[in-house]
Amino acid sequence: MRHFAFIALTISMFMNLCACNDDKRPITFSELPHSSQTFVETYFSDKQVSAIFRESHGENEYEVLFSDGAQIEFTSKGDWDEVKDRDEDGVPTGFLPTAMANYVATNFPGVNIIEVNKERSKFEVELNNGVDLVFDKNGNFLRQDDKRKKLTD
Repeated sequence: MRHFAFIALTISMFMNLCACNDDKRPITFSELPHSSQTFVETYFSDKQVSAIFRESHGENEYEVLFSDGAQIEFTSKGDWDEVKDRDEDGVPTGFLPTAMANYVATNFPGVNIIEVNKERSKFEVELNNGVDLVFDKNGNFLRQDDKRKKLTD
């Protein structure tokens, strides 16, 4: 029984040690990479920043939270990685590839992008009507995934 307790205690200590390596701490706007500051000032100037965090997972990553619930995640280099804005206007499209913004405007009139994730070779986009779209790195449409249809199947 003592052996089991010792193993459990060791595992618990190890997990706490690992958790400490995920360092997430608040920072000021001026501590963001310059390109991140410019992005926020250019595309989210009408919003109030409520918190900014630097997360260390080997490399620094940044998260900017706004008072209305919008959020942006930036890479260690200051490039946007994920943008969420679920208000009625959705995510601003000025920073997205033109082909992507045009595709959404043409094929989904009156529908807004509420989340966009930039991955190595593609963009994943969520619309406020429940449709998910995937685009290549140049903004060309690849496919559609309608979550509403999955729920009814």
